[in-house]
Amino acid sequence: VAVRRWCTESEELIAVNATDSERVRLGIRDLDKGLGAYQLDSYSRWQQLTSYITPELLQRVLPPQGCFTSATGSAYEDEEMATVRRQLRQRAERGELDANVQAIIDSEPTQSNDRFQFTHVNIRHSFPVDAAPDQIHRYSQDKTWLLRTLLDQWPNGVIDLLGEFQLSFIVILAGQNFTGIEHWKRLLHLVLGSAEALTDEQLVGQLFVPLLSVLMIQLRECPREFIASVLEQDNFVAEILQMLVLNVYECEGNAAQVLVPELDKLRRLLATFGWTLPDGRQLQEAADVEEGEYAPQIVDI
Repeated sequence: VAVRRWCTESEELIAVNATDSERVRLGIRDLDKGLGAYQLDSYSRWQQLTSYITPELLQRVLPPQGCFTSATGSAYEDEEMATVRRQLRQRAERGELDANVQAIIDSEPTQSNDRFQFTHVNIRHSFPVDAAPDQIHRYSQDKTWLLRTLLDQWPNGVIDLLGEFQLSFIVILAGQNFTGIEHWKRLLHLVLGSAEALTDEQLVGQLFVPLLSVLMIQLRECPREFIASVLEQDNFVAEILQMLVLNVYECEGNAAQVLVPELDKLRRLLATFGWTLPDGRQLQEAADVEEGEYAPQIVDI
């Protein structure tokens, strides 16, 4: 039995002492008269939304006591601040800023325990540190190297990735914290942008198929205004799904073909939102027209 007390000042659920907790536990049936019937249809939907989230993952990712607010941050804010500081430092070197701003640049960032510990996904640096030029070009577009590297780092591999994908969505939808949307987007890009991984039959079955299934469950739970204001913003979701469709179409071998019926299901679901997901042939033809004679080429020097 988990007993918490609502604090009106901090607007948080606070753990009570052992005596009060034991008193509630012993009188648990006294609470019945204040309870209503649980909506079992909501329970099954919640199970689907959280099926890969484990207690260990919650302990690792959530702030202390498992509490967070709409202002709780993550390493992604550090990333943004580092970029801002770098830009300001460049301006300061050109003498464009006064001493007060310089002091802000030189100050150390404040550390807080009120942070999500999501696994940091540096989607822009998706190649080995000592990569050759052809590897940098290859894995800047294809995220397979980064995907496999992160899967090796997670204690439970694929389960942890899917769990963080679900948890980041819950953080957005239920917690109204937009740190979740950044992590959710990066995980979606990480998996669906891994073309080389589509030749791995085991990885396709254990990761790609479940992730598309989770994505469809999440989309069904989204209010229409959320889709319009968040998921349709900058066309990210549409572009990353089109990338997957094209990668599956171009993939050699049979491993990726198990995704075709999943993509058909997704296509029908997206149609209810007014989205159109072209098939692989249409996307290939469009890419050929766009590139034409100006297509980039890699040459040996």
